[in-house]
Amino acid sequence: MTKKKEAVDYPQNHKIAMPAGDLTLGKPQDWPTFGWDNEYGQRSLRVRPFRASQYLVSNGEFYQFVKAGGYREQRYWTAEGWQWRKFRNVKWPTFWVAYGPAGQQQYKLRTCFEIIDIPWSWPADVNYHEAKAYCAWRTEQEGTEMPYRVMTEAEHNRMRDQSCFDESAGTARDAVMTTSGHDMINAKGMNLNLAYGAQSPVDALLPTSAGFHDVFGNVWQWCEDDFNPLSDFRVHYLYDDFSTPCFDGKHNMILGGSFISTGDEASIWARFHFRPHFYQHAGFRLF
Repeated sequence: MTKKKEAVDYPQNHKIAMPAGDLTLGKPQDWPTFGWDNEYGQRSLRVRPFRASQYLVSNGEFYQFVKAGGYREQRYWTAEGWQWRKFRNVKWPTFWVAYGPAGQQQYKLRTCFEIIDIPWSWPADVNYHEAKAYCAWRTEQEGTEMPYRVMTEAEHNRMRDQSCFDESAGTARDAVMTTSGHDMINAKGMNLNLAYGAQSPVDALLPTSAGFHDVFGNVWQWCEDDFNPLSDFRVHYLYDDFSTPCFDGKHNMILGGSFISTGDEASIWARFHFRPHFYQHAGFRLF
């Protein structure tokens, strides 16, 4: 089995400290684009200081969990996650293609169009259960006092560049309103809007002013938050069951969009949600 080398095949993933800060969630009612009903309303809050990985967790990092037998160890999994793992008999991420003798597997990656050698520097494409199991494994490996986890919606907003909150910029504060395709990559450092036909290395594109890469784009990012309404939420009369059936405590939020996200899904206002066992071109970063 070929050894994967940190800082060679995939980057070292350091933590960045963010100070406490205030923010307000919610899409303005007069924003001139379509929006799902859950995007509207408002929530003002103070976000505590936190430390988060500068990159999304890469395939190379996640491989260490696979190699260590993380899929065989129940102690790393939530009760629901372990039931899912047993039911599906999952042994590695679903888009990895294993070959070779048992115990000495090599892996390729199934992309949208072909099967390729795994780019170890691309983000790990996993569901919430797998992300949480990895967090538990990393906590055990490093003996950290505070257990690792994935982000919250509030923390994702804190990681964003301040340009997202500059009301004087008008619609230009949302990159999808003014930029598309390869221009999104070059000008904004975001793998969105089908700029590429796949993921990109977690360290390839421009970081935010705070130093975080891929806050938007590349892959969606799993949140700890259950999908929830903002204050003053109103059901959209033309589509009354888009959001409300999923305010059930069984859907996790995903934020940031992926390489294949366009339109509203690529917007700074997007608030999407899926069951924790789903795959949605989604990954995670460590908190």
